[in-house]
Amino acid sequence: MEFDRSALSRLLSLNDSQLKFLVNKFARDYGIDLSSYNVTEGDISSVRRALANLSDSQLADLGNKITGGRR
Repeated sequence: MEFDRSALSRLLSLNDSQLKFLVNKFARDYGIDLSSYNVTEGDISSVRRALANLSDSQLADLGNKITGGRR
């Protein structure tokens, strides 16, 4: 699976509940438990904004981490 602008666009088209679910899933996949944190809609909006503003090199780095960093 390649994580590129097209994949990012699909990710950003998710509603806040779906994006929050994926953020939690990615965190769990990397051994991070976010359950003790109160992730708010504002936090998800911040994640969405940060993802939307990724440079091409940052997007490539994120893609490498997502596809190659799984345990």
